[in-house]
Amino acid sequence: MPNERETPSKSFDVVICGGGLSGLLLARQLRRELPDLSVAVIERQGRPLPDGCHKVGESSVEAGCQYMESLGLAQYMLDRQLVKYGLRFFPGGGKQPVHERTEIGPCAEPVVKSYQIDRGRFENDLREFNEADGVAMIEGCKVTTIELGEDGALHRIDYEGAATGSVTARWLVDATGRQALLRKRMKSTRGSPHAASAGWFRIEGRLGPADLVPATETEWHGREGAEHRWRSTNHFMGPGYWLWLIPLSTGMTSVGLVIHKEIHDPKNIAGLENTLAFIREHEPYIAAALERFEVKDFLCLHDYSHQVARAWSPNRWAMVGEAGAFVDPLYSPGSDYIGFANMFTTELIRRDFAGEEWVEQSTHLNYLYRAMVSGAIDIFKQAAPVYGHPSAMLAKIYWDNLSYWSFTCHLGKQGIHTLSPVEYQPYGEIGTRLAEIGNFMQAWLRHWALLAPEPQDGKAYGAPHFPSVHIDAHMRIADRMTLPETLDYMRMRHRQIEEAAVEIVLRTLQKVGPEIGRQLLEATEFGRWNVQLTQERIETELLRGQARRLRMSIIARDAERSLGKIARHERADEALDLLQSYLAEPSPAP
Repeated sequence: MPNERETPSKSFDVVICGGGLSGLLLARQLRRELPDLSVAVIERQGRPLPDGCHKVGESSVEAGCQYMESLGLAQYMLDRQLVKYGLRFFPGGGKQPVHERTEIGPCAEPVVKSYQIDRGRFENDLREFNEADGVAMIEGCKVTTIELGEDGALHRIDYEGAATGSVTARWLVDATGRQALLRKRMKSTRGSPHAASAGWFRIEGRLGPADLVPATETEWHGREGAEHRWRSTNHFMGPGYWLWLIPLSTGMTSVGLVIHKEIHDPKNIAGLENTLAFIREHEPYIAAALERFEVKDFLCLHDYSHQVARAWSPNRWAMVGEAGAFVDPLYSPGSDYIGFANMFTTELIRRDFAGEEWVEQSTHLNYLYRAMVSGAIDIFKQAAPVYGHPSAMLAKIYWDNLSYWSFTCHLGKQGIHTLSPVEYQPYGEIGTRLAEIGNFMQAWLRHWALLAPEPQDGKAYGAPHFPSVHIDAHMRIADRMTLPETLDYMRMRHRQIEEAAVEIVLRTLQKVGPEIGRQLLEATEFGRWNVQLTQERIETELLRGQARRLRMSIIARDAERSLGKIARHERADEALDLLQSYLAEPSPAP
């Protein structure tokens, strides 16, 4: 229950302003990992929050879920939240019936779990857990004044509401979401090259892909794993937009629309009526299904993506969650970045109270966090045309999943954030190269979609495909490795990711032919990619049948299994000839 009195203690080791998902999870982490520290949370909303509380961030993915499970919440998530059936995509535009659209998503239960989160239920439960763990919950109270201490002085925080008072803290953490008390005060907000906006609402009841397809389409309803489609985060996509359907454990469905400013005017999500009108125009089959439901509420965010200049200060303050940075809702990375920021904050606080060096580490973690956020933004900022192109979107998902499961997911899981700047350097070199080649690949996918539009094919593609390199990478997310093992693993995956870039290029050129292929190579500056393209690999593509397959590498075969057989242009061989000037130099003889 909300406290209706002043907090029993006036001074705390850590005060967290904001009791949403990021603040509550941080408080839990601090009490579990640093139990000698006193922690308070000041939150303006009192309990109880309603089930289906209208907050962004209902869908989660592996890195964030591994973080939550590390806080002792694995059984809770199974008991009180909804196990997710992965991410599912219907790219290419919504004018065709859903069963005629390309479908990309898992066809079996993911081994490493993720969850659809009812935020009201989750945050109510976390408040109870934290209170039982000794966190001082100051609820129904708004922070009115913050006096930041410098040179080791304590911070002072005043609040009013259900209770009125002030507290002091050695460490102050801003978890106030888009209110962003510290980020705005410190003028630390930095812009993002990704211009997109979102509007979303909830409906009472379930709405999933199967509800959009007539029962007479037995082949579509009979696809492997079809009965679980509703548990996926379902994305219905077209040029410059995508719409989500997310089921919640309390029986509601979250419906959201994301639009890219490059193609669509942000006014399309300015209010419920505008949002519904856009859905009627671009996703008419979903719009017709929505007419059966009452819309419960509506929120929108314009230009939601932002970067932060500094999230951790030598003066012992920090920003976590959206109070720091925000990337994009596609691929559901919000809880990932909550986890990363909370882990970074906990490590700095641990070092400080243990008498270890932490100021230099705070600078390092600021650089690392900014690099991670920028790298994630790069995944989305060029993608608007790709959402309308089935083959390019399939390749994007293949590429993005392999990069995410092979590198990003292990940054927190394996404790890499605890390394000093010098110790982190070899991991950072891999991350920098993956970001570089990733930017080239995102540009390739964008130009492919712009230069060679294509229709829907009505097929289903497993993402991840079983069996595949992707399945192995997905399963390894849950493994604990030593730091040397992690570095070796990342180096191995790095080589595979570079090779996957070559495979996507080879496949695309053979599909689009020499004229468009030449434009693609020039527009994306393929000569600067610095990938290992060999004469042998090109010659292999000129073979057919078993002769070709026997000469293909593991990654080449994996790409073909996951992305399907190449639909070869009649002049595909000429397109391959374009690559002769880009061949890697042969290695010197030993």
